[in-house]
Amino acid sequence: MEVVAIILARGGSKGLPKKNILDFCGKPLVAWTIEQCITAGINDVFVSSDSEEILRVAARFGAKTILRPIELADDMSSAESGWKHALSEIDNSGELVDWVLA
Repeated sequence: MEVVAIILARGGSKGLPKKNILDFCGKPLVAWTIEQCITAGINDVFVSSDSEEILRVAARFGAKTILRPIELADDMSSAESGWKHALSEIDNSGELVDWVLA
């Protein structure tokens, strides 16, 4: 059974700019989530972001990356639109998915 996680990490945070890649106790915030998914036995961890910088950090910590279009990552975009885009990209890559943790 193929279980994947999809982490949405938008680059345009207004309250705390670049929050997903800021150091938190020795590593970027997004790294903590990626590592917990991997430790829990998730087959593949995908990070979807409009930020190339976030995607580079995510890849360094073992995630597969999905570049999300900017129109799906603004203040008015729903999380559902981000997940739908990520699932479409995963499907187009030929990966089989039985369960998704989002």
